[in-house]
Amino acid sequence: MIGTCKNCGSTESQAIADAKTLGLQQEFQSGVYTCCQLAQWAQEQWAAWFEATHQDELKNRNELSGTADADETETVLVPVRFRQRVPWFRRA
Repeated sequence: MIGTCKNCGSTESQAIADAKTLGLQQEFQSGVYTCCQLAQWAQEQWAAWFEATHQDELKNRNELSGTADADETETVLVPVRFRQRVPWFRRA
């Protein structure tokens, strides 16, 4: 593939990125799959991922707004390490 595919509009770098993302880089390089197939599959994977994250976000929002009251929330303390000053920086 040189330039942009006339069917799917993918460039070579986009097709390689899609192949890497899908774990099909060797198959793409050997000609088993075309850039058009990879572009379609990558788009489907992206849409499925986007929908799943959107559903998770809605679920989390509903759980937080529906069941959690201010009295029921649990306080969590997280240990924090402070950075030590660098000796040469102390001069300033």
